Amino acid sequence: MLRAVVDTNILIRANIKKTGSDYLVFKSFLEGKFELFYSEKLILELAKVLNYKRIYSKYKFNQEIISDFLGSIITFGKLVSSPKKVRICRDPNDDEILSIALVVTGRNPTYVVSGDKDLLDLKGKVKGVEIMTASEFLKIV
Repeated sequence: MLRAVVDTNILIRANIKKTGSDYLVFKSFLEGKFELFYSEKLILELAKVLNYKRIYSKYKFNQEIISDFLGSIITFGKLVSSPKKVRICRDPNDDEILSIALVVTGRNPTYVVSGDKDLLDLKGKVKGVEIMTASEFLKIV
């Protein structure tokens, strides 16, 4: 089974627009095509961003939509408790994504799916972690 850590930027866009590669990554997760790993910090970041006034109002979110979305990740994803902290990126949220991936990496790579340029610039530079865009990930799911 493929293992992946999906960056918050992909998950936010998947919740905003029900088409495109970001949504298809989330849909693939819900269909059980890969294991999605997350941390408590990642869930808190998602909740915070989804509740930003400009996003909440523009996309007509409500607490039920947000709760259902986060609940699906919590219910069907795999929680990584206290991932070992790494300091690779200039953004601590990116470090959190890599920390989760490094905890679950084993014989087979863990995928990091992101649209973040800082993370994508690390392709091939983090042992055991394959960093790629949503479109690239969909080709292997």
